[in-house]
Amino acid sequence: MQTFWAIASLILRVVLLGIAVPLWLSDFPNFSAPRHPGQEWLFLTGCDALAVVAPLVRFRKFAFLAGVAALGVHYYYHPHSIPTWDLAYMGIAIILALLPASGRKAETVRRKPIRWH
Repeated sequence: MQTFWAIASLILRVVLLGIAVPLWLSDFPNFSAPRHPGQEWLFLTGCDALAVVAPLVRFRKFAFLAGVAALGVHYYYHPHSIPTWDLAYMGIAIILALLPASGRKAETVRRKPIRWH
């Protein structure tokens, strides 16, 4: 069962990356940073970059927090549009955060003591 949860976590992290990378790249005009970036561009790009890095971190709830930040910033600067990709990211991040731990860290390998007699 531990292997199943580890594989499910890995699959969800890959899906989160697949959603976050296009969102992050969409905020780059012509794939270059502007000379004088505005506050909107900095916040959008920063939160999307955080959403890309979040699935790579061991702390799984960080993906949820990064999704909330990205969703909030996108909604704040574009209030008349509901960011569907951000909602998809949030849904998967919630599932990832609620997955039970695989228990691999809690396992310890017990070795027999070596007798020198």
